Amino acid sequence: MKWLASFIVNHKRFILIVYAVLIILSFIGMRLVTIEYDLSSYLPKSMNSIIGKDILKKDFDINGAAKLVIRSNNLDYVRDIKNNIKAIPGVKNVIAIDDVEDIMKQEYFFDEKLSKRFRVEDYNLIQIEFYEGNDEKSTQNALEKIDNMIPEEHYIGGPAAISKSMQDTVAKEMLSYSIVAFIIIFIILFISSSSYFEPILFFVVLGIAILLNMGTNFIFGRISTNTYSVASILQLAVSMDYSIFLLHRFHEELQSRGKKEAMKEAIEKTFSSISASALTTVCGFLALVAMKYGIGKDMGLVLAKGVFFSLITVITLLPILALATEDKLNKYKHKIYLPSFDKSAKYMVKFHYAVLILCLIILVPAFLGQSKLSYYYSTEKTLPKTSEAVIANNKINEIFGENSELVLIVPKSDRVSLNSLAKELRKVQEISSVEGLYTSVDAALPDILIPQMLRDRFESEKYTYFVLNLKSGVESEQTRQALKDVNRVASNYSKEHYLTGEASVYQDLSTVTSTDFARINIISTILIGLILLITFKSIALPIILVFVIQLGIWINLSIPYLQGIELNFISFIIIGAIQLGATVDYAILFTSRYKENLAVLKPVEAMIQTIKNTGRAILTSALILFAGTLSVSYITTMRSASELTLLIGRGAIISLVLVFLLLPALLLLLNKFIKYTTLGWPTIKNN
Repeated sequence: MKWLASFIVNHKRFILIVYAVLIILSFIGMRLVTIEYDLSSYLPKSMNSIIGKDILKKDFDINGAAKLVIRSNNLDYVRDIKNNIKAIPGVKNVIAIDDVEDIMKQEYFFDEKLSKRFRVEDYNLIQIEFYEGNDEKSTQNALEKIDNMIPEEHYIGGPAAISKSMQDTVAKEMLSYSIVAFIIIFIILFISSSSYFEPILFFVVLGIAILLNMGTNFIFGRISTNTYSVASILQLAVSMDYSIFLLHRFHEELQSRGKKEAMKEAIEKTFSSISASALTTVCGFLALVAMKYGIGKDMGLVLAKGVFFSLITVITLLPILALATEDKLNKYKHKIYLPSFDKSAKYMVKFHYAVLILCLIILVPAFLGQSKLSYYYSTEKTLPKTSEAVIANNKINEIFGENSELVLIVPKSDRVSLNSLAKELRKVQEISSVEGLYTSVDAALPDILIPQMLRDRFESEKYTYFVLNLKSGVESEQTRQALKDVNRVASNYSKEHYLTGEASVYQDLSTVTSTDFARINIISTILIGLILLITFKSIALPIILVFVIQLGIWINLSIPYLQGIELNFISFIIIGAIQLGATVDYAILFTSRYKENLAVLKPVEAMIQTIKNTGRAILTSALILFAGTLSVSYITTMRSASELTLLIGRGAIISLVLVFLLLPALLLLLNKFIKYTTLGWPTIKNN
């Protein structure tokens, strides 16, 4: 470390040139990153619904889809709108009432079963298929043109519209909540430091780290909208400590040596603690990679990479900038406004037995509560109720009934077999209609007279498909039963069959992620436990520290259960690894300082002194994580982002409270056990 510290201090110009080049490359790299809004794309390619989705794309050129409802009594006008939509670039196919009925005849003579799918009173449904996916630019542009071409009352819903609302919402809100988060974190840094200039210095250094992380995301090609929404704020919040620790140590060393030597000493003495802190956070994030659902890998790698860049910039760039601005740091001083723990420390330790009993009482209900938490998969539920796509979907469901659409793909066969399959599918309780090649023409029409356009729509060289309309929503119990029934019917027809659509994708998501929560919690616990074992050379301390934070996770997740709130499945799965990785640092800092104090003080006195020593640092760290994430939670209207950031922010405060209250109780109570299982643990002073 002496060599590295000397190199950093003595090669300032070289390091600044390297960073200048990296910043330019990062701006270029950011333009090469695609934001992925289709979370089903992270499912394993071997899943039945994903294979079906790929077949629709490859064999039938079917990707995105939307629904348009127009209020009009003029069926000729509706047909004209349909034809105009067909002419829009990106639109592959459009289906309306004139495709199932002769609109020249009186509505009184319409087949009610067919027509009610497309017309209810004066509301007309038009189904739209796109050449590209729901998230693609051509699809989004087509939706805008459709919206602009219709002056009458109309509603655009369906998957493509949901995707557009998500993209619009993220683009509109991300800048707002980022600015607010930065302002709040700046205020916290201001009241917790003694210099006006320090917070600016921290933001410059970590801002560059965030930029490097965003720019290097091009190596993945794409990142999910969930990762994109929270990565920068989370990186800033969890790694601000590194800057604070290094700069404060630099100021300590300045009291006895010159600037350059003080910085070398600060780098050398803080590197091990900062790197250990970063390593625990990185391991917490990397545990997400073990998820079967690919979004864990996406989020885990981006967040872990971000912490790594924060560590590198703090160690290499902050010393250079601090040396260059030392005069300003000293010139613009103010008192520290964050309260100290000098008076409250003894009271926090005095009642440690009562705290221990209280936590033991909370333990079982918290564990049971988090284990019974309900969660949802639907993308639509992540959007605010005021979103245009949500309003449109609700209106469409209100008029035409709540429904969802499935696509069953089977190998091509003879007409008799396919008609027989369609007949069996109609018997499934929740299916309101079955649409396929032979269900779309008169039963008596010879094969040779079936229009080629219809064949091209429903048949490829190898497959044919049926569109199944369900009466229930995508996540209802009735739909789940319908999926089982459809698969059973299809299995009797052919061993090879694929069922896709939103409901089927969510069912596969449920299957894939059912064990992810337990898996990543176990992996993150083991990895962080090993780091703690190596750091403290102890068997007892990793168990104690991880237990304290794990209890915080259980309490955090039991709160929405008690509130009767459903969580987005991604938030539920990843919060454990994030809270453990991001807040176990508080316990590490606290325990390390307690070990130092225990060498010269009695246990209770050492504990009181430890709270005084570490109180402000831990409180600052927790407040930064709390404020940074909570500002996102209260500003964004994206439910999934709001839930995740609320869990992280609340988790930081819960972990803070447990580290200040429960951890002291456990360390005092188990001091002998710790002594016998820890190398180099100080001998307890006689009382």
